[in-house]
Amino acid sequence: MKIKHNIKTYFTSLLAAVFMVSCNVPDDNTDVIHFVPGEVENPVTITQVIIKDPNFSILEKLMRRIEATATTPSGRILSNLNLPGNTTVFAPTDAAFNAFLTANQIADIDKLPIATVTSMVYNHLLTGKFLVADFTTGFRSTQATRDSGANLVNLSMYVNTANGVVLNGTSKIVSSNLNLNNGVIHTVDAVIKLPTVKDLIALNPATSTFAAAITHADTGLATPVVGDALANTSNSVTAFVPTNAAFTSLLTELDPSGNTTTIQGLPSTQVANIVKINAVSTASTTVAISSKFFTSRTNTKLQTLLTGTAGQVNFNGTTKKIVDPRMRTANITPLDIQGSNGVIHTVDKVMLPVTL
Repeated sequence: MKIKHNIKTYFTSLLAAVFMVSCNVPDDNTDVIHFVPGEVENPVTITQVIIKDPNFSILEKLMRRIEATATTPSGRILSNLNLPGNTTVFAPTDAAFNAFLTANQIADIDKLPIATVTSMVYNHLLTGKFLVADFTTGFRSTQATRDSGANLVNLSMYVNTANGVVLNGTSKIVSSNLNLNNGVIHTVDAVIKLPTVKDLIALNPATSTFAAAITHADTGLATPVVGDALANTSNSVTAFVPTNAAFTSLLTELDPSGNTTTIQGLPSTQVANIVKINAVSTASTTVAISSKFFTSRTNTKLQTLLTGTAGQVNFNGTTKKIVDPRMRTANITPLDIQGSNGVIHTVDKVMLPVTL
């Protein structure tokens, strides 16, 4: 393959239109590195590697679908990943995609809606160039988005570096630091799931007690009612998640004798009510309450997952406080951890209904 670094004539651009994926930039842009699909010999960009490596053929196929259906230049993923820039790609192998299809009973990946494909693929991209050594445990924003009013918000990914680099709890980097002209590719052993609010709560050690409360709340139920509500992608969820320290204080508040030391020591029905009053779920047409919407909601009654007036809390976005039905005040830390179905903030006190 001949890599073109200087393209100055109309004739050259005409040939490029026939043999190359369009880069959607003027022909006299000397920074453009073109490629010939299927004939990449010495890949130097992200797109070229994905096309060249047979282990990434499914990822390439999905990217070609996104490219073909894009209505704006920003959506032309293959073209954009062939341009100068800095992008980190977590690239699932074909084996990883096939395992994903089997696990999710998807017979034909070509039948997936383009919106699903787009979200799935962009969930494997980060803006910026990050080598393995650059990662620390915590949340990062991917290029996958969901609607938030008139705007889009980027979904969060939880990176755990305790044992290698594990993404959203299931996908591990198995081959790293393929350094390229416009970013870096890390090969991963599993497709990275689009995380729900419930998923992100469970992934974060700082909210592990609330995750345990969700599980305990559904104990003995035929279907996990509380867990399903926080994982429901048909609704918009805002979770005000108490920190682990807040739960420690709650157990002392509810049982001053100190006999109850874990959330599992409380009846599951009570824990269900506790979880429900710390989360809001509305129709998907109503946006989740990211921090940019805080000041527009001052002294607002929010209906939580706990139905009726017993489940209403007073929200003040200006002061970043919530008052529960017992007139107890929780301070909000607006984290804006974004799931596919909503947003997570933390609070320093567990909200309670009048009657557990």
